[in-house]
Parts: sequence; structure tokens; C-alpha cells
Amino acid sequence: MQKLNQELVNKYYARGIASSEKGEVELAIEDYTQAIELNPEFAKAYYQRGLAYSKKDEIKLAITDYTKAIELKPDYADAYYNRGGAFLRLGERERAEADLTTARNMGVEAITALDKILRDYDRAWKVLGNS
Repeated sequence: MQKLNQELVNKYYARGIASSEKGEVELAIEDYTQAIELNPEFAKAYYQRGLAYSKKDEIKLAITDYTKAIELKPDYADAYYNRGGAFLRLGERERAEADLTTARNMGVEAITALDKILRDYDRAWKVLGNS
């Protein structure tokens, strides 16, 4: 039974990846949700669903999923990185910097990306009339 469930989890997860790559974000979210319901400890499914929510601009839902992925796998650098980006989109710079720094310290090859994101954010912030 356990093996059968994991096979089903993997099928939903794989189909979610395929749907996401085709731009079928809603279907991807449904499949990741099915995988999570069958295996609530599957950090990658939360992470991928977070990416899908982010594509739909459902940033708070994305953050919730990235956070769950991090709870399940505390060394999930990509989840920290993407949650940091999500916090930036919400204008929560301090939280974003903390997550992006954590991701960098964990070895994410994204130091350049982090710097670019922060520069772009600063430019956008100033364009909007903030100092």
C-alpha cells in the first residue's frame, strides 16, 4: 500500500511539473495538491505549488507553500530564495533580504541574481516616488 501511494504521489507530482511547463498552472496546482494530500511531508510538492501560485500572482499562497517546504526541509535553499523574491513582490524588503541571504549562505548560485533583484527593487521603489 505504501509503495502504491508513493507511486501515485510521484505521478501527480510529475504531471504537475509537466502541466506547469506547458503553462497550465491551474492543473499543476491541482496535481501538486493531490500529491500533498497523499504525502503531506513532500517538501518538493509544496515548493512547486508555491512556484505555480507565484506565476498566478497569488503571492501570499506562494509564501505559505515555500514556508511549509522550508519547515519540512530546513536546508531548502531554493525555497528560501523564491520566498525571498515573493516577499520583495509584497514590498517586505527586510524579510526578503533575510531569506535571500539565507539562500546565498546555503550555496544557491544566485548571488548575482540576488543583487539584480535588489537593484531592480530599489529602482522600482524610487520610480514610485519613494526614497
